Amino acid sequence: MTQSIEQHTGARVARIRKQRGLTQQGLAMRASISKPLLSKVECGQKPASPALIAACARALGVSTSDLLGQPYAKELRRDRMDALIQPIREGMENWDVALDWDTAPRPTALIRADVQHALVQRRQAQYTDMVAGLPGLIDESVQAVHLSTGEEQRLAYECLAGTFRCVFTVAWNFGYIDLATVALDRLAWTAPRTDEPGLAAMHAYLRAQTTMSSGRYDIGVRVIDRALRELEGQEARRPGGIEAMRGVMQLRAAVIAGRMKDREHADARLAEARAIGLRTGELPDFGVTWGPVNVGVHAVAIASEMDDFGRAVELAKDVRIPSGWTRSRAGHHWMDLGRAHAWADHPEQALDCLQRARRIAPQQTRYHPTVRETVLALKRRERTRNNSLSQYAEWVGI
Repeated sequence: MTQSIEQHTGARVARIRKQRGLTQQGLAMRASISKPLLSKVECGQKPASPALIAACARALGVSTSDLLGQPYAKELRRDRMDALIQPIREGMENWDVALDWDTAPRPTALIRADVQHALVQRRQAQYTDMVAGLPGLIDESVQAVHLSTGEEQRLAYECLAGTFRCVFTVAWNFGYIDLATVALDRLAWTAPRTDEPGLAAMHAYLRAQTTMSSGRYDIGVRVIDRALRELEGQEARRPGGIEAMRGVMQLRAAVIAGRMKDREHADARLAEARAIGLRTGELPDFGVTWGPVNVGVHAVAIASEMDDFGRAVELAKDVRIPSGWTRSRAGHHWMDLGRAHAWADHPEQALDCLQRARRIAPQQTRYHPTVRETVLALKRRERTRNNSLSQYAEWVGI
């Protein structure tokens, strides 16, 4: 069963608002947004920005996933993706208890190679293949932690941290926020045991992501700044990786500032990130995509976060995605740009961007709320039937 074009995020806000017995004025006051904006969002005339969604969710006492309609259960069942989630839930039950195995786990080096491969699949948005092997890798990593010492044990903890990073990504992207929170807690426990500052920074980077969903932007900025201070003077096995983490954390702070509609702060954080990128060049490490290209991609996304869609389109003209670049980041860029084009009243360019996102990272694109909301906006504004748009909408589940 496909989703109606009237089942957009604004319509969900209106439905839950009425269930709570609130008027538009009442919700607007609670969420600290303007009533005219809320009215236009509820009827689909204006986009429901991530910041507005977070503010309304807090005011209504629900999660952002409730307003976004996640997880998209019917579509996940259709693609049999939901069947991959339960084994992960079961696998996440153990992170610190040795199992009574008849055989020893594989050497840590072999486990680590498989975890590194899973991290590559994560960056390339190949979630089906990645998820299938995660429960076994979690158990093996736990066993290796308990049956090794010294550097071998430290590497086993790194393996465990890598699996939790992968779980967080797939759970977050598919809308299983409860599972993502568990993965983040497990990473908080594991990261200090790796004796690798970059992984502690990774935990802060992901924690700041969850604060954006809840609208606690003040906490997110403080988490990032504390992590940046803690990296100062740290000895690291991968100094380049530490620079990459500094860079992406500045980008995360810039996105938070964008959601706060604080352009000056966002621009300052982007400038910090740009300076790091000029020093390092393209430098993927710790499972992140880092470098000057990602700074440009984030500048586009932040302009869109601030509802400055014309500026986002202009900034995108200077972005050149290199061949072989990380598919998850490239796909996200085209989703963000598609949204900007849609609300700048460029429907053909918007659909072209969404098609690019689909070709680059189909699994990520199909289940991303930005794509769904953009398609719904294009369908509502459609004057004559567009077969390409109809086919895309059907593929998404609309």
